[in-house]
Amino acid sequence: MELTEAVMVIMVTGMTIGVPLLGLTLRFALKPVVETWLRVREVQARGQVSAGELEGLRARVAHLEHMLDRHGMLEHPVTRASPELPERLPSAVRLDRERV
Repeated sequence: MELTEAVMVIMVTGMTIGVPLLGLTLRFALKPVVETWLRVREVQARGQVSAGELEGLRARVAHLEHMLDRHGMLEHPVTRASPELPERLPSAVRLDRERV
């Protein structure tokens, strides 16, 4: 086998095996980066959360914290007082735990 034939065999083998392996490697390496970039673009396209939505979410979280605190399931008791929710129930009142 001459030098030219050996070079051609190496090149054909390299292209047959190397190009698909390189493509798969790049696909798996770049896929998370591309997906993250697309998600960032989607979030930017939706815009910021409106003030009404933010207040609604704050109220929901406050209510959930209150319910967990009420049933003694909150690790750190809520320190801020909410005007519409009582801070604690009287200790004499015993309620069955409701499923949360």
